[in-house]
Amino acid sequence: MIVKYHKWKSYIFLLISLLVTASLFLLDPISRATSEMAAPMMIAFIGVGTIISFSMAIINFSTLTEKKVVPAIALTVTIFNTLFIILFLIIGFNIA
Repeated sequence: MIVKYHKWKSYIFLLISLLVTASLFLLDPISRATSEMAAPMMIAFIGVGTIISFSMAIINFSTLTEKKVVPAIALTVTIFNTLFIILFLIIGFNIA
């Protein structure tokens, strides 16, 4: 029987997912405070972070010697982030 435990990949996956969530919610206040100077960097981080999160999900769930609790939480956060992004893109395209 293989002993399963959490590796550093699970925690990096969770950290990236939470940082993308924080960037999503702090995009408007930080943009207002910096006169829109930081917005392009934050939008790029949100996009790249989402792509990295999905690739980390594939890596974490394909590992056999790792518990899946932390990656499952991070995947849930990543899916909510993606739904949030898609929702704002749909609203933005329909209003503009």
